[in-house]
Amino acid sequence: MKLFVDVGNTAIKWRLRDGARVRQGGCRHEREWARVVDTILSPDEAPKVSQVWVASVAGPAADADIASLLQGLTGVAPAFYYSCGADFGVSSCYPDPRKLGVDRWVALIEGFQRYGACVIIDCGSALTIDAVSGEGDFLGGYIVPGLGMLRGALLRDTADVHIEPGSAQLGLGRSTGECVHNGLLRMSVAFVTDVVVELRQVLDDTCKVLITGGDAPELIGAFPFEFEHLPDLVLDGLERVAARQQ
Repeated sequence: MKLFVDVGNTAIKWRLRDGARVRQGGCRHEREWARVVDTILSPDEAPKVSQVWVASVAGPAADADIASLLQGLTGVAPAFYYSCGADFGVSSCYPDPRKLGVDRWVALIEGFQRYGACVIIDCGSALTIDAVSGEGDFLGGYIVPGLGMLRGALLRDTADVHIEPGSAQLGLGRSTGECVHNGLLRMSVAFVTDVVVELRQVLDDTCKVLITGGDAPELIGAFPFEFEHLPDLVLDGLERVAARQQ
């Protein structure tokens, strides 16, 4: 069996593959690595793992801790994949390609390999938008705070604002909580839509728009353009680059 792990800024996602079948997967919003790693595999599954692949944006110290914990769990030294200047037909525009988050990089690789030119929107703790041309050129991207980060900033810096649970919509709010929910949703949707319209003029008005990330379910109902929701796009890309080494 092969284990694939996506370590983000606030969450870890994983997938255990047994041949052509995905045996199980999961997601934990947790940065206590030991607690998370202990939940990834059951004691009877761990010894059956033959390969472990990791895409991580947690930083060198965290990567070392995660590698030690995964090796202790499975007996296999994990292979970490990092961003580079060019791979799988995609060329980076970053002067220092390693500084591009590997989650964004493998998502670009997967998107390009599937569809050619595309726009990738990752609705995570940060909301990122990246574009790759039909020739495989990574054109660049945007990074802004995600919905959770925006809410946290508003609550932290504003007195007596309480956000009640509920579904956000694009209409006017009728309580302070609704005003916050709806306003942040509208701001995020307007930003994303403006960028998608602009990029479709540069790339192709029919190019694919791919949506991923934990906050995607809150946003996708409000997007006025066609898209594909691919919740595991980063893991899919990690599997693709790992397959070359097998």
